[in-house]
Amino acid sequence: MIRVAVAALLLCTLALPLSGRADQASEHIDWGRWSFDYEVNDNTGLALRNVAYDGERVLAKASMPVVRVKYVKERRWWNPFTWFGSRADSGRCGPFQDRLRWQDLVSISNCGDHKVCVESSHLHGVKWLEIGVYARIGEYHIYQSWHLSHDGELRPIVHSRGLSCNTDHVHHPYWRFDFDIDGNGMDQVFLHDDGGSDKGWGPGWKKYTNERNDVKNPSTHRTWFVRDQPTGHGIWILPGDGYAPLKDDGVRDDFSDHDVAIRRAAPDEDIPWMFGARGQLGYDEDNQGVQEQDVVLWYVAHLPHMAVLGPTTWLTLGPTLKIQR
Repeated sequence: MIRVAVAALLLCTLALPLSGRADQASEHIDWGRWSFDYEVNDNTGLALRNVAYDGERVLAKASMPVVRVKYVKERRWWNPFTWFGSRADSGRCGPFQDRLRWQDLVSISNCGDHKVCVESSHLHGVKWLEIGVYARIGEYHIYQSWHLSHDGELRPIVHSRGLSCNTDHVHHPYWRFDFDIDGNGMDQVFLHDDGGSDKGWGPGWKKYTNERNDVKNPSTHRTWFVRDQPTGHGIWILPGDGYAPLKDDGVRDDFSDHDVAIRRAAPDEDIPWMFGARGQLGYDEDNQGVQEQDVVLWYVAHLPHMAVLGPTTWLTLGPTLKIQR
């Protein structure tokens, strides 16, 4: 069922056969050089907490609080002409805010009918671990997973299929990464552009001083780097290349107008998505400083779903995080 479809999608990327599974809303996992807790709680999907690599903490929490969905046609309360006709006839629906909860999860038939599937395998000589959940929300099928490699990659991935209306639309998954490298709260966040000027950190490097939103720039191979100031250890955040038939992590639009957001970590912001289906990401009203602070980086992807593909075609994307020591 779902694992067969996902395995076909990942055949040229991760291709992880079954080796284990779990069926609890939270659990601790030690695997190779990685150690972490997983949980499905607070409408933030399958989240990882207390993530450590080679005994050093790298993330306090990684989650996917929402997938915002924008259809070309909408039902609008202030426009009576959009109220009539069925979805199938009018093509009008949304926007939606899909938030994965434990009660939305479906047992995975070829993973022992468990709700949380844990797998490990080798690919090109590298060991990989996959942990994923399969959710049903209305007409949508969503498989959310995390992929961890023995050599220090972490890939958050979302797979989606289904049509609420027979109309083109875009899914916008929002991943939240609360970095806590070495656990001392002295994080720094940098942007790098190929061919950029030297602003004191080397050619192409720029350091963020305050909270802000930013966008991808494929022409300069823009990437982000979060590091611990005392040790220099860090994590690269690389825009995804997409999984066939997609070629990248999509293009922002007026509905979801940025690709990355830098925020200073705050306990009262580690909560379920509070901005609604139409609301943009907030938490930056006070423009706090982020230099040598506990930092959260949001990564937003933009998954286009053409109605002509129908409700059964799986589409997949997500960024890559790479540990650097």
